[in-house]
Amino acid sequence: MKSCRYLLLFHRILTSVVDCSTDKDGYFMYANFWCAVPSRKPEQVEYLIDWYFNKELTMQYNSTVGNWTGITPAGLITAAAFNEDEHDVLQRKLERQLICFDNVNLIYNITEENMAEPSISLHAVDRSSGHDALLVCSAYDFYPKFIRVTWLCDGQEVTKGVTFSEVMSDEDWTYQVHSYLELTPDRQDKVSCMVEHPTLREPKIYSWDSSMNQSDRSYIAGGVCCLVLGALVLCVGVIQHRKKSYNPHFSDGL
Repeated sequence: MKSCRYLLLFHRILTSVVDCSTDKDGYFMYANFWCAVPSRKPEQVEYLIDWYFNKELTMQYNSTVGNWTGITPAGLITAAAFNEDEHDVLQRKLERQLICFDNVNLIYNITEENMAEPSISLHAVDRSSGHDALLVCSAYDFYPKFIRVTWLCDGQEVTKGVTFSEVMSDEDWTYQVHSYLELTPDRQDKVSCMVEHPTLREPKIYSWDSSMNQSDRSYIAGGVCCLVLGALVLCVGVIQHRKKSYNPHFSDGL
């Protein structure tokens, strides 16, 4: 190999990435090393490896299973060879111990120090060309990355008409994600967005007022504008009346 780069990132899942450039034959190899840490109990730590060849996932290692599993034809051959190699078996056990097992508390401490509760925005998007409304539930500025956003209708989970964006990095240790729900504006059901995140002791529910459709809002907005305009005209009339009452020269000039 011409070069290898080792990158270590800490999350509640510890990720190690080995990125090796092309070899003399022009083939490209890449591996992801994962430490799945569901709790502070070391015995629950799981060590995982995803091995890529020419950008194709060829085989995987799982410490719970204790061996490699081939995916592609070439991966089946390589995985079988690795599983028969005593040195590779010993190496994977040592890696689990040194990379994952011995760093459980460090992983949790780093994660907890940087935890950030998500800020939630729930709003509707006007879609003049269609009959359905589009609700958007957005979560901003949260850490760690793992989050679940669910739509509820009268307390029941909704899956139809729901789409999600990818969890996007804000490049400052925080993330954002957006979930979309298409629904009929005339519905009187109680629609809510439920957010689950490690920083929240229990799921938070944000309700949308679906009792007022878009036309009702338009009428109300128009009525408010008329009231404001009427109030301005009334104020101008009162001011002119007072000027006439207290300024004799103003009245004589008339």
